[in-house]
Amino acid sequence: MKKKYSAMFSAAIAMIMTACGTISPPTAQTTTAVTTAETNVQSLTDLSSSSDSDSKVDSEKIQSDTFIAEFFDSNICFADISALVTEAMKGSSFENEIDNSNGVNKITLKGSNGGGMIDVLCIDLSQSDLDHDMEYILENFGDYYFGQTSAQMSGITEDDFVSSYRMTSSVVSKGKYQQYGSVQKSDGMATQFGYTETYAVLSENKLTVVAGAFLSTDMMERQSFSQLMSQFVENVKY
Repeated sequence: MKKKYSAMFSAAIAMIMTACGTISPPTAQTTTAVTTAETNVQSLTDLSSSSDSDSKVDSEKIQSDTFIAEFFDSNICFADISALVTEAMKGSSFENEIDNSNGVNKITLKGSNGGGMIDVLCIDLSQSDLDHDMEYILENFGDYYFGQTSAQMSGITEDDFVSSYRMTSSVVSKGKYQQYGSVQKSDGMATQFGYTETYAVLSENKLTVVAGAFLSTDMMERQSFSQLMSQFVENVKY
């Protein structure tokens, strides 16, 4: 049974960057004037560059948030995707619980030394009035979901990613998006191994998304989760 879904998206958080410089002690009065002038020019250049960078980041963030708000407020509905979940979860070694309410199959995974989650959903866009091309929808929704999913790994930042990959491609009337990253973080006492991936396919006016994240102190559990995500990807029709 398809269910209508509509939601509001929150405003972007502004990112503020600063730039500063140092002034070397002058050796003579005339040198002081020249050095100060050059430093001021450099500082103004740095501030201008920082301001331009901030403006670009803010503009892209606002554009992305606007798209997500439009996306969820358009005439979309969720399609049943439980068969894909059942097939992909066959043989999984993780303890799991599946909640398929509100159109999204939310899978909670538990291992011996860690845990994670996978969201699986299929959105029917056939009645949507979105005025964007396929690649734009894939990239923006994919980036949005990847950000939401990777944030599930508590305490992990971009600096903890040891590998990453992002790709968007389209052929005729279908396209796919994929982004993933591996995590390794040590605090001197223990090492955490993580993996997060978002895979999305837009075909026949249906957007299918698989997004998961897992964190464990056992590197082999991270490998098992990566293999499970591959099972989901293989079962998404493209």
